[in-house]
Amino acid sequence: MSRTDDLFALFGKGVSRDPEGRNARLHFFGTIPFDDGTRVNKKDSSRFSANAPYAHEHLQPFDASVPRPAVVALVSVNGGVGRSTLVTALSSGLQRLGESVVALDLDPQNALRQHFGVDHELPGIGRSSLVNVNWQTLLQTGFAGCQVVPFGDIDMRQQENLQRWMAREPNWLAQHVSALGLSERDTVIIDTPAGNNVYLHQALNVADHVVVVLGPDAACLGTLDQMDALLAPYLGRECAPRCHFVINQLDEHSAFNLDMVDAFKQRLDENLLEIVHRDPSISEALAFSTDPLDNLARSSASEDIHELCQLLRASRNARATAAL
Repeated sequence: MSRTDDLFALFGKGVSRDPEGRNARLHFFGTIPFDDGTRVNKKDSSRFSANAPYAHEHLQPFDASVPRPAVVALVSVNGGVGRSTLVTALSSGLQRLGESVVALDLDPQNALRQHFGVDHELPGIGRSSLVNVNWQTLLQTGFAGCQVVPFGDIDMRQQENLQRWMAREPNWLAQHVSALGLSERDTVIIDTPAGNNVYLHQALNVADHVVVVLGPDAACLGTLDQMDALLAPYLGRECAPRCHFVINQLDEHSAFNLDMVDAFKQRLDENLLEIVHRDPSISEALAFSTDPLDNLARSSASEDIHELCQLLRASRNARATAAL
C-alpha cells in the first residue's frame, strides 16, 4: 500500500483506480446543497413568487453573437483556499504581460476591494445592479494598470433581492459583462464565493476558462467529486470552458502537503494540474493592500504565477484562433 493509500485510509475511505492506476475516486461527503442565500422553504415559497418585487430588472437583451472578452472564473467548493489572492495576482500578472484585464468581484464578502486597496466609499456591483447602474461607472484602477469592479457593501435584504434575480435570469452576468463595452482582446477574471451558489453558476455560465482553486489538504481532495458534478453541465456544452486545477499555497517543507499533491495527481489529469507555492510576500501584500507581484523576488511562487498567467494567455489565444 502506498503512502497515498495510507493517507486515504486515515479517513476510512477506500481507493479504487482504473487499470492504469490514474483515477483514484473518493467519496468523503454527500452532494453539496445549492445555496442562493435566501433560505427558502415550502411555507415561505409564496414570498418568492414571480410577482415578488425586484429592483429595476431592465437589462438590455443579451446578444451572444457580439464579440466579448475572454472570461476566467476562479471557483472552489472549499473556503480559505486563496481564491481572491490568486485573482489579484493573476490580474496583475496578465496585465504585466500586455493583456487588458478587468478583475470582477462576484463574492458578497467583497474581498477584492481589500486586496486591491481601491476606494471603499465608491459603489460596487451589489447595490448598483439593483438600480440598473451600468458597471462601466464602477471601474476602478487596480495593480499594473488593470481595472477592478468591486462587489461593494450590501445589506441582507438587497443581497436576497439580487440573488433571486440572478437565480431567475441565467444570463444576468453575461448581460452585465457585455454592457462593460470590452472587446475580445480583453480578459475578465471573476472571483466567486466558495460552494454551490447562484454566483458560481452565473460565472460558469459565461466562463471561457475555469480555474478550480484547491488547498493541499484532504478537505479539498474530498470534494473533487462534487466539483465534477458542478462543472459537468458546463463542460458538456458545445463551447465548453477550458478547465484547470490549481493547488494553491503549497508548503514544500510539509510532508503532508507533498503527500496531498501525490493524491491529487492520482485523482486528476496531471496536464490540468498547476501548483502555486506558499510565499510570505503574498500575505504581506494582502495586509498592506499592495500589488503581490511588486515585491515578489524571484521565487517558486513568482514563477508559478507567471507560468499560470502564460498558460491562461496561451489557452485564450488558442480558443480565439479556433473561433476564426
